[in-house]
Amino acid sequence: MKIGKKTEAMSKRLIEYLVGQIQEDENSFSAWDKALEILESLRFNRKVRAISLTRSIPLEEKLALFRDVMEKAGLALSPEVFNIFQGALILEDLWNAIPYIRAGMRKGFFARTRQVEISVCSASALDAGEKRRIENSLAVSFGNRKVRADWNTDPALIAGLVIQAGTHVWDGSLKGRLNRMKQELLERA
Repeated sequence: MKIGKKTEAMSKRLIEYLVGQIQEDENSFSAWDKALEILESLRFNRKVRAISLTRSIPLEEKLALFRDVMEKAGLALSPEVFNIFQGALILEDLWNAIPYIRAGMRKGFFARTRQVEISVCSASALDAGEKRRIENSLAVSFGNRKVRADWNTDPALIAGLVIQAGTHVWDGSLKGRLNRMKQELLERA
């Protein structure tokens, strides 16, 4: 989703603020990532948007409502930081920018902590030892950065792995190899 320049500028300030508050604290990062995931799921909810946009409801009541949502989700966020963030989100109507803010916060945190986020898809579930070996190998490939892996399975891969880091995809699956062989044969025919 595209956002305007004013929304983008305000979102960048919120991202800098969040990354500055989180620093290198994994627990704080996880809590804020989950909070932004929840807010992202609420951004198209008509009742939430109506409450957020209604001027007759004081800001403090709105903030209390969203704090309650986060507490019910089991998230321990700094009330001061949450009020500043959520207040800006409400006052500037930045609901549509939440995916942009979340992505920016993740990118900023990973850069600060020298981590790389990857997605690994395998044909079948991998045990902890296999995952650790893959993560260690990828860490070396990424200049000894810590690898933060999201693990998925897809039986359609038949065997092997598909690894995605940012916009780069490495397809080492049997399905991918078969598709490449098929393409080569079609090109030669």
